[in-house]
Formats: sequence, C-alpha cells, structure tokens
Amino acid sequence: MESSDLLNKTKPSDFKIYGRLISYVLPYFPQFLISILGFAVFAGSQVAFAEWLKRVIDYVDNPSDDLRLIWPLLLILIALIRGVSFFVGNYLLSSISNRLVHELRTDLFNKIPVLPSSFFDTRSSGHLVSRITFNVMQVTGAATNALKILIREGLLVIGLVTYLMLLNFKLASIFFIAAPFIAVVVAYAGRRLRKISNQIQTAMGDVTHVASETISAYKEVKAFGGEEYEVNRFFRASDNNRMQNLKLEATNALASPLIQFLVSAALALITWLALDPTVLDTMSPGGFVAFFGAAGMLAKPVRQLSEINSQIQKGLAAASDIFEQLDEEPEKNEGTFENDKIEGLIEFKDLSFSYNFNSSEVLKNINLIISPGETVAFVGKSGAGKTTLVSLIPRFYGDFTGNLTIDGIDLEEYEINNLRSHISLVGQNITLFNDTINKNISYGSISEDFDLIQSASKKAHADEFIKALPDGYETVVGDDGVLLSGGQRQRIAIARAILKDSPILILDEATSALDSESEEYIQDAMSELTKGRTTLVVAHRLSTIESADKIVVLDEGKIVEHGTHKELLKKGKHYANLHAKQFKDDSVPQEARAIKEFEDYDLSNLPPSKDHTPYLEKAWYKKSLWLWFLWPFSLITKQISKRRLTKFLEGSTKTWSTNIPLIVVGNIVAGGTGKTPFVIWLTKKLSELGYKPGVISRGYGGRAKKYPLIVNDSTRARISGDEPRLIFQNTNVPVYVSPNRVEAAKQMIEETDCNVIISDDGLQHYQLGRDIEIVIFDGYRGIGNNLCLPAGPLREPIERIKSVDFIISSSSSLTKEGIAENAIMKFKATEWVRLSDQKRVALDAWPLGKIIHGVAGIGNPSKFFATLKEIGFKVIEHSFPDHYQFTEEDFTFSEQLPIVMTEKDAARCHKIDIKNIWVLKIEADLPDNFALELINKIKEEDE
Repeated sequence: MESSDLLNKTKPSDFKIYGRLISYVLPYFPQFLISILGFAVFAGSQVAFAEWLKRVIDYVDNPSDDLRLIWPLLLILIALIRGVSFFVGNYLLSSISNRLVHELRTDLFNKIPVLPSSFFDTRSSGHLVSRITFNVMQVTGAATNALKILIREGLLVIGLVTYLMLLNFKLASIFFIAAPFIAVVVAYAGRRLRKISNQIQTAMGDVTHVASETISAYKEVKAFGGEEYEVNRFFRASDNNRMQNLKLEATNALASPLIQFLVSAALALITWLALDPTVLDTMSPGGFVAFFGAAGMLAKPVRQLSEINSQIQKGLAAASDIFEQLDEEPEKNEGTFENDKIEGLIEFKDLSFSYNFNSSEVLKNINLIISPGETVAFVGKSGAGKTTLVSLIPRFYGDFTGNLTIDGIDLEEYEINNLRSHISLVGQNITLFNDTINKNISYGSISEDFDLIQSASKKAHADEFIKALPDGYETVVGDDGVLLSGGQRQRIAIARAILKDSPILILDEATSALDSESEEYIQDAMSELTKGRTTLVVAHRLSTIESADKIVVLDEGKIVEHGTHKELLKKGKHYANLHAKQFKDDSVPQEARAIKEFEDYDLSNLPPSKDHTPYLEKAWYKKSLWLWFLWPFSLITKQISKRRLTKFLEGSTKTWSTNIPLIVVGNIVAGGTGKTPFVIWLTKKLSELGYKPGVISRGYGGRAKKYPLIVNDSTRARISGDEPRLIFQNTNVPVYVSPNRVEAAKQMIEETDCNVIISDDGLQHYQLGRDIEIVIFDGYRGIGNNLCLPAGPLREPIERIKSVDFIISSSSSLTKEGIAENAIMKFKATEWVRLSDQKRVALDAWPLGKIIHGVAGIGNPSKFFATLKEIGFKVIEHSFPDHYQFTEEDFTFSEQLPIVMTEKDAARCHKIDIKNIWVLKIEADLPDNFALELINKIKEEDE
C-alpha cells in the first residue's frame, strides 16, 4: 500500500480473493465444465492403463486366443482417449485463462481514467504499469494454471488412490498416514510463499518504476550526470527482485521434495508390507504389478500438486493488489446539472484547500471573481498555489472548503463530464499520443471534420509546418510527439484547444520552456485562442502576461494583491518586486551610458577594419593567377587523395567499423564552412527524436596529455580544442577527442550507451568506417579556384562529392559551381551572452548601441560580420585566423564600443576579463524534410 489510509483497510481472506477470481470464470462455466470432464476422462484413462497392465499380466498365466487381439486394441483405445481428453481439458482452460488476462487488464485500465487525481499523486506510474502487466500474469497462474493442475492431477490422484484401495484396502490406507505431515508442510510453505510473493510484487514494481522514470527523464539524467546513480538505483531494485525470487524458489524447492519424500516413505512402508508372504498370497501377479504401477503413477501428480501452492500464493498476492485498485473509490461525480453552453463567470468565495496526504492548507481563504471573457493571470513564487488553484476548476481535486461556482452554479452540482467539456487545458508539458497529427488535434473533440481541424491549425500557426511534413496531417508524431519540436508540439496543443472551442481556457506555464522565436508564434496563436473566452493563465515569465485584464499575485496560498500590470507596478509591492527581479540589471545601463556618444557616429571617421586572414587563403578565393606556380604540388595532393579514396571504396583500406550507425560530417574545402553548427544541429535533432548520439572529434588546437579525452564542464578549449568544447556546451552529449578517431569511437562505445556516433570532421580519415557521409560547403565562398592544396582550398578533388550521401550548403550559390546540394543550411542569431558573467539577453533586447567591434577568428569571418549587419549593426571588423588564441591585447581598441564575437571564439577566451565583450549565439537551421530524409537513411543503415 502507498498511503496510510490504504494501510488501515481490512485485508480480504484468501477464500474471498479466490472466489472473486473464480467469478471471472463463471461466464464461461459450460466451457469450464467440459474442460473438467476432459480432465476426468484423462484421469480415468490413467487408471484404465493400470488395470490394463494387471489384466495383461494375469493373461500371461492363463492365455487365451480369444483375447489375444483385444489387449493391444484396448491399449490403443486408452491412449487415444487419453490424448483427446488431455487436449480438450488443456485447450478449453487455456482459452478461459487468456480471457481472464484480457478482462482483468481491461478492468484495471478502465478504472484508471475514473480515479481521482489524488490517487496518482501517491503512486508511481511504474507500479501501476506493473499491476497491468506483471501482476495480471501472476493472477492467471492462480486462477487457471493452478486450477488446471489441481483438477487434472487431483482427479488423477483420486482415481489412482481409489483404484489402489480396490486392489488392496489395507495397503492403500497407509497413504493416509502421510496426509497430516503433508498438510503441515503445505500450510507453512503457503504462509511463507504468500509473504514473499507480496515482496516480489513490490520489488517488480520498483524495477518498472525506476526503468520508466529513467527512460522518461533521460535528458535530465545526462544533463546532471546521473548515469551512475541511475545505474546503481536500477541495480539495487533488480537485485532486490532477484533475492525475493530466490527466496520463493528456495521455499518451493524445499517444500516440494519434502512432500515427495513423505509420499515415498509411505510407498516404502507399503512395499515392505506388500512383500510379506501373507499379503502376496492374497494378490495375483497382475494385481501386485498393477498396485505398484498405480502407486508409481502417483509420483508425478503429487509432485505437481505440491508445486501449485507457489503459484496460488503468488496469484493471490497479485489478485489482492489488483482488487485493491479495482475497489478504489472513483472520482466523485454526484452532480446532475448539465449545460450545453456556459458564459464563463467563475467565482471563488472563502475557498481553502489541502491535499489528502498533507494536512497543511495549500490555498487559504481565496476570494476572486473572474468575469466572462476576461483574461486573468496568476503569478507568484514556486509553491504559491497557482497550479493548484486552476486545477480546482476542472475538478481535478475536490474536498475544498468554501465555494467555487461557474455561472452561479456550485462546481459540485455539475455532472463532471459536462463540466470538463466546457474547459480546455494547455500546459507546459504537452502530451501527444503516438498517432497522426490529425488524430492528436481532434482528440477529445466531437468533430473530426478535416476542414475544421485545418482551420484550427491555421489559427494556431501550425498548418504551415504540418504541410511541410512528408505525410502532412497523417504524419505519426511518435511517442509523446518526439518527432516534433517543443514549439510545434505546443502549437498542436493550441490547435486542439481551438477545435474544442471551450468557453473556459486554462494555460499553465504554456510558454515557459520556449525559445524567443517559438514563443512569438505561440503568443500569436494564444491571442487567437483567448478571444471571447474566460482565460486563466499561470505564468512565470511576467513579460507574457502584461496585457492580461487582471493579474493575481499569490504568496503562500493567499491572494496578496491583484490588478492590471500598470496598477500593480505603481503599488510597488509583491508584483513590482517580482518584476524587478526578472528584469533588473544595473550594469547594462552603465554600459549604455558609456557608449551613448557613439550612437550617430560616422563609421568613416573610425580606423579601418583589421583583417588577419592568411594571405594564401585570400588568394584562393580571389583566384589569383600566381597560384598556378603551385599547381604541380596541387596535382600531387589530387593524385594522393584519389588513390586513397579508390582504395577505401574498393575495400582494400584497413578500416574499423562500429555496430551502430556512424555519421561523418566533413569538408572538402579547407575550413570555414559551418561544419560545427551543423554537427550541433544534427546532435540536437537526433536527441529530440529519441536517439542517444555521441560526438568524436580530432580536437584541432587542443593539447591534452592523454587521448581519448572525454570533454566535460571543466574541460578548457586549450586542452580539447574549441570545437569539441563548443559542441559539448550546446548539446550535453558525450564528446570524445582524439587524433585517432577510431580509438575515440571504440572507447565511446565501451563507456556510454550511445546508439549513433557523429564524427566532427574526418571525411578523409579512411581508417574510420562510416555509414553516412555529409559534406558541408560555404555556398557564398564556393570552391575558390577549384585547385587542391596548396594551390587552392580543396582537400580532395571536387569529384569526391559523387560518393557522399548528403551535400549541405549555406546558400544556393553553389549551383553556379555545378554542385547540387541536398539542403540549404541557414544561420539564425538567437541571443546575446556577456562573456564576463554569462548574462543572457534576448536578441531583440540588445541594451547597447548599434556601433560595435566585430571580432572573429573562424574559417570565414565575413559570414559572421554579415550576420551582424543583417540584424542592424554597424560593424568595425576584426578578422583573425581560424582557431586563433586571443589575448587581452587583441581587444585593446581606442573606441570604447561593445565587442561582439562568435561563440566558438568565446570558448578560447575564458581567461580574458573585459566587461564589454558579448557573444552572439548562432544556430544552424535546416528544413524538416531534410531531417526526415536523414533519419530514414540512419534507419536503413541501422537495419
């Protein structure tokens, strides 16, 4: 039991439990009777065989030609009857058994939707699932399997003992001497088996609970380094289950042979007495052999009967647990009032509430009126009672004191299903079912009209991305919508609420976990959703509820103030303090004042931009003629590369391959293509889809003392290289660094549970086997002069792209070079991060001036500067070589302007203490259809 009130319930007796189990069999009583008849005939055929043996032996003493053919035919007839009756009995009872499993599981599951929320608050999902799966199978053993053995073998024992008594009553009666001893053994074993069976159920529930909890929270486990803790937790639960099962087997293994020993002792005594001459004179040779043949036949049924006690006790323990849930009081639904349409007037009057398992009040003396069509936001600290308050409206919880009415009708007077038909709920953690988008949107609605579904999707800003999916509205979203992004799942939930068209809407932290772009879509969708509805919003981000008609501030379960956003700010109390804590920052205004004089400064008056890009690299892309002097060396590079590729494709290169998919993401052009942002995008996408990716990297520029190096939070870029550090910071997946990528991959497979590996670069590392090759191009720079190193930027001849699986470009300009890409990779700026204290600022909330120093030490700095200009900045450009190691002197500029750099460069600047350096975070963005195409390719390789 899992709460104190359940512990105090009186346990039903075993007979009542077994009787209740048998009641499930009663509808199939005719079938049950036929199975018993089959077993009775089976038992009779066994006795008939003993009698046949007696008569054949007696026949040997007095042979007769008249009976010579009869005895073989009788043996065939007995065997035939035995086989048919055995099949009939077993088949019919097995049919009943499977029906019992189905009906018990159905009853258990049917009970779940009608149980109150408080039931689920005190029980883990793992234990509930274990009841439906493990416990039901245990019950089957008690209700049918044990019953089958009891009837079949019991009838056989009765038949054989009766036959023995008919042959020789005195000898047969000795069996009854062993009966009391057998009863003592069975009684003791039964009590112990029942106790252990209860413990096994709890242990099995713990195993299911830990496993399901860890699987559901795999991201948190990885993010907080809980892998070892969870492994140990599961080991303890599984080991406890093992120990309990071992105890059960030990008890059973001791009781069964002990019972057989007692039976054997009785047989031994019978044998001693039967060999007495006075007894031998009273029995014919056939009778003597038949007596001991029948007695020998008792061994198997007695052994099986002694073992069913274990099954019965396990089943009774499981049945007790199952019936406990079936007997739970369903959600109270005593109201009878039904209304086809409500206005949405909600009134709380002197309302207080506490959870059943906690005597302290969570809500205290709540008085509040919400008018029809009004949007009311509830804010406050965590634990203030916001979610509890709105959960009372759909009657997820009851038993509160005071009054809660809708349209003047007390909440308890509403028929509960009618009440909930007028309420829609959109929460932070959206639940989507493993079904089509069409079915998910129409879930719970009376209409499945496609035009209405599409209209709701358009209002929720979901129609566009749904149509872009391969199967559109018929796309199956995966378990809990894993194939969709967080923003997409949220829009599906909003479309569901729009389609339901309920007059009351509850939004519980619906935008708290979204990025700024997704939130913009969601806010637009919610504006559509809240039109004409009474809306209750639980919010943590105060920026999302400033336009609410009324803001209610809760603190320790009490309403401490309410009003509009402006009214509450003027009061300068609770809400104003919450608002100040979210938006307070003293240092940014100081920086803003320091640079105000530069706002309208003419860039022509500033020093020229500094470009540290290597001269040779510039010449490649300018297609300088002097590079042809290096053409002979380029030819050597080309021939060597072609020969290595040919050997690899022919299989003559010694390669190592994994037993899981391995994706190589690389360049044909030297540096500056956007490979690292793509690897980060790919890693996140695979994680969203339920994969467990890991990344291996060469770690260019790193100086680790030992390889492979495992990147973690404390790893510095100067040790690992900037790219591995950047990938780990953005993905929180295993990142292993080694110049020998094969060794890194081997160690990753041994030490982690990764099921797909991404190699950051390594296209030319042919010792590493791969399943998928992806090449990244900078579409703006193209392939330069189309020459191999050192005369041009190509690492391999451009023909290399013919053997890769996917080509990704940052623009469509690549087609001018005669290269057809599979997808265009765009880059989007997401937010600002101050290097000194990691303060984060939304992209559109840049607090300083529009003239900045742009610093970039990446492969193609011009891309970064172009991004800054696209979002409205005047940039003084400072270019540095790729993987450049910055010092504070590199940031000593005469103009005291903000300095903006890339996230990759920032990884190498942790020791630089300059307050006005900011990092612009940029993410790669690729089409959804490419992601699906790539996933399908991974699945093909995995098969």
